[in-house]
Amino acid sequence: MIKRSITMLMLSIMLLTAGCGMIEEVGQTVNFATETTNYLQTLTDFGQDMNTLAAQAVNDLDARTNLKEQLVALKEQVIHYEGLQVPDYAKELHQSIAEYNASLQKGIDQALTNIEQGRAVFESTGIPDTINKINELLNQINQLTP
Repeated sequence: MIKRSITMLMLSIMLLTAGCGMIEEVGQTVNFATETTNYLQTLTDFGQDMNTLAAQAVNDLDARTNLKEQLVALKEQVIHYEGLQVPDYAKELHQSIAEYNASLQKGIDQALTNIEQGRAVFESTGIPDTINKINELLNQINQLTP
């Protein structure tokens, strides 16, 4: 549902785009739409699973290792998304996501530290709040599409 809505929004905008370099911009638009959709879905999925993962990590070394690996992978995705080439029409959306990404990176670093120190994984990280804000942004985007 989320992927389809964002893709429809991006494709609608793409069809309204005209002028020189349209083919290049179309490719950039499709890439941005796909990357953004996949990235936001990854964050949503992690947000849904993080409490379960944290609970399992408390007493299970394998689960703790798995959670650390997922956090590191998530941080790499955050960094990758920041380097994405952004079409002009989407700069404001990308900037909003980038602001959340900065909070998310700090939270991931804190979560990794918490794991190493044996504390509650997501305590004082801000990750749940940041993911909730990203989901609110997704809901706003979804309301823009018919």
